[in-house]
Amino acid sequence: MIDQNRLDEIKQGLIARQKLLKEELDRLAKEPAPEKQSQDDGDHAVTSTLETLRNSIQNAEYEEFVMIDAALKSIEDGTYGVCRDCEQGISEKRLKYYPNAQRCLACQEAAEVSSI
Repeated sequence: MIDQNRLDEIKQGLIARQKLLKEELDRLAKEPAPEKQSQDDGDHAVTSTLETLRNSIQNAEYEEFVMIDAALKSIEDGTYGVCRDCEQGISEKRLKYYPNAQRCLACQEAAEVSSI
């Protein structure tokens, strides 16, 4: 079980990270799309690659934002640090490096294997 002081530290870290992600997502959403009208084939290829990369980053940041939101809700409802699959505790070491983890390592590995 995680003590209240450590839980408060985790919560503040999650809130800070979520704020940064929100700012970055807002910035990416406001960023204008590049002009494609006057580009040659090389410019078009670079623009397309950069747009794909930007979308990938935006999707990854959004997924992290959603996971942080779920972690904050689990702190509020008292289920933080409990695996959503097996309902066992998630190791403090895992939570230290991945504070928005929703599964223990074994269940996360099983979920990743089954999604392939």
